[in-house]
Amino acid sequence: QIGFSIEGGKLMTFRIGFHYRIFVTILVPATLFFLPGCLSFGPKQLPIDSFNYNEVIARSSNEQMLLNLVRLRYREGPVFLAVGSVITQYFYAGNFGTSATFGNELGSTVQRFGADAGLLYAERPTITYSPLSGSQFSQQLLTPIPNELVFSLVQSGWSPDQLLMMCLERLNNVENVRFGTITSQNELREAGSFERVVQLLVELHRRRAIEVQSNNAVTPNTRSLVFEQETNEDTRELIDELKRMLGMDPNGSSFRVTERVVMRKPDEITIRVRSLLALMGFLSRGVDIPAAHLEEKLVDKMAFTIDEVPRSQLFPLRICSQTDRPSDAFVAVQFHDHWFYISHSDQKSKEAFSLLTYLFLMQAAQPQTLGPMITVPTS
Repeated sequence: QIGFSIEGGKLMTFRIGFHYRIFVTILVPATLFFLPGCLSFGPKQLPIDSFNYNEVIARSSNEQMLLNLVRLRYREGPVFLAVGSVITQYFYAGNFGTSATFGNELGSTVQRFGADAGLLYAERPTITYSPLSGSQFSQQLLTPIPNELVFSLVQSGWSPDQLLMMCLERLNNVENVRFGTITSQNELREAGSFERVVQLLVELHRRRAIEVQSNNAVTPNTRSLVFEQETNEDTRELIDELKRMLGMDPNGSSFRVTERVVMRKPDEITIRVRSLLALMGFLSRGVDIPAAHLEEKLVDKMAFTIDEVPRSQLFPLRICSQTDRPSDAFVAVQFHDHWFYISHSDQKSKEAFSLLTYLFLMQAAQPQTLGPMITVPTS
């Protein structure tokens, strides 16, 4: 505050004072006002938001897949929604103002100073969901997964035993476990036979005694299962056991892969892969049904007994259930009056669930996404 008085043309008094409250009131808002102009806000926010949206969309996709598995177990149809686009608009603005009043009130000199400032930030995300439906999506759900994709995953290092047990439906006349209820000991024995065939394939693959080779040079999109001829006695016994279980020519070394069952030639092997819907139905067997739902007959049991076979054979994916929300779950959803979830410590189930999600992304049609958009406000 500065003041002076003049009398008779001479400076009589001069005083200067400083009110720190007024200084703080003005300086801080002024700093906030000019701060947006000194910083580049958008580029710094982009990596943070892209990571957050990626994480949330991934969690939402996992929850949707788990919910559809539970629905299938309760004999309800799956429903899928896909994120078509994510568009976010940022808005930030600042304002600053000051005021001063000088005058006399009731004979006293009045001097008032004021200041105000504001900082506004807004984020307006727009997320577009598209339902996956129609004849194309239904066909891709019902069409068997290409065996080339399964063989490529095996060669890329994916766990072959779990991959083959999940994806394969039939090897010659030996069938894998289906979605339906297991009601007899004979069906349990058939399930054990298929598991033994898969074990032989995995062990021979580990010993480099068997290989799936492409025949594209001769016939496009054809593959053959080829056995190594020069092997030791132990490996030869495993090869003979596999050929005997599958009814293959014991003297043959190369068998062309086919999907048909009837009219199979001696130099062919039937390898049928499940469809996405069949795979989801098979994995939904692992849902732990609450006792109350069984009593209400909301769902039926998948097997009359599992004492004679490992649980992982009939249920490669385990989905637990409880009334309260789980505290430590890899993914969890609420269905009816219970929570269904996959435990974080269940590595086998997490791997099976991740494989299903990957195959779904590879097989199912995805909606067309919108490209980057620039939004320019007009006011």
